[in-house]
Amino acid sequence: MITIESAESALKNIYLDVVVNDINTKTNPFLTMINKNTKNVSGKEIKVPIRYGDSGNVLAGSETCDLPASTNSKYVEISVPLKNIYGTFQISDKAIRASQNNAGAFANLLSGEMQNLIAAAQANLNSMIYGNGLPIIGYTSRVNAATKTVYLPARFTDNINVGDVLHIYNQNNELMTAGGITVATVDKVNGSFTYSGAFSTPQIERFYLVKFSPSVAYLNGIDSLFLQDGKIYNADAAANQGIKPYLVNIDTSGPNFMPVITEDDVIDFMDGYEEHCQSNPADIILTHPNVRKALFENLKGTRSNIDVTEMAGGFKGFSFNGVPMYADVKCKGGTLYALNSDSWAMHQLCDWTWLSGDDGSILKQIDGKPAYNATLVKYADLVCEKPFLQGKATGYSVKRYKADQDAADYYNNRD
Repeated sequence: MITIESAESALKNIYLDVVVNDINTKTNPFLTMINKNTKNVSGKEIKVPIRYGDSGNVLAGSETCDLPASTNSKYVEISVPLKNIYGTFQISDKAIRASQNNAGAFANLLSGEMQNLIAAAQANLNSMIYGNGLPIIGYTSRVNAATKTVYLPARFTDNINVGDVLHIYNQNNELMTAGGITVATVDKVNGSFTYSGAFSTPQIERFYLVKFSPSVAYLNGIDSLFLQDGKIYNADAAANQGIKPYLVNIDTSGPNFMPVITEDDVIDFMDGYEEHCQSNPADIILTHPNVRKALFENLKGTRSNIDVTEMAGGFKGFSFNGVPMYADVKCKGGTLYALNSDSWAMHQLCDWTWLSGDDGSILKQIDGKPAYNATLVKYADLVCEKPFLQGKATGYSVKRYKADQDAADYYNNRD
């Protein structure tokens, strides 16, 4: 007969390994490629030295010449607090009792819940990978305070639902709404939503829409390296120029139009990235599907071959000058990331495990409800030890100029 104890045993001994493997290896090829380790975790923090500059000289000389003098490499230590990453699923007492005499039915019940948990964990982790420590779901600079309407690129509205509470941040990650605004209606076709709550029109170029409470902590994603406030994690980038990544904003066409990406644009970006790194260490390029589509159209127009490749975790992409390129809907549109995965690591106190009580139980009854929940937990954060080996190109738009579908420019729909 199925009991709470036997359900907990199944969660610990059967399902945990499957859940951990699917989250770690099937979420994103970049996440699959990077290391997972505990060596730099000290207490509740991750402490990582970022070393940059030459640490020695390699010279040719005669048999009797002096040995080359070594030089001290520079380094700056960063300290990043471990984030608490949780995933919770719920199962009702009725469902347990209905299947308590049928092991197969109960196994199907748990398997379905595990698949939902895996899917939710993968979706949220994938979003955080491209973020900067905030759960950004979109951004814009257009708001009509009189009608309480926010206009934004239509693709962002897929992440917005009626009843969502959104918080507003400016470009310096400063919170602009105390209690948030509540979504009243959503226009997914034209790209807008109305809201209730107080929100003053920001006197800035762009503002960010964030879900959930601003007190919730999120992983430091790739964009943590490209913030504009002079900091990389807690290190002063202005005082340590050697740690800065390669950043190019290709928006040079004025306020209304932005260029369509071409093969030559990517080659120019990669050439500049290689010069910045003194090599070409990127082993993956990440971008948005619409950028990939624009590249496909350009490559077809020049009758160039498109080489499909398989990446870590079984993900498919195409090879650009020998570097695999993966298109992800969670990646910011109009953006290319050239990344060296060996420089990144998921620093963790431990891998995913079930949160247990003092008695070792992982299924806990919800107060006042005939249901139980279990929580998957991991204490970790994503940290790059060599920011100077990473690159980003941004400024392309991903939405066509409506008046001329064949025009060489798109609407200014910047990411």
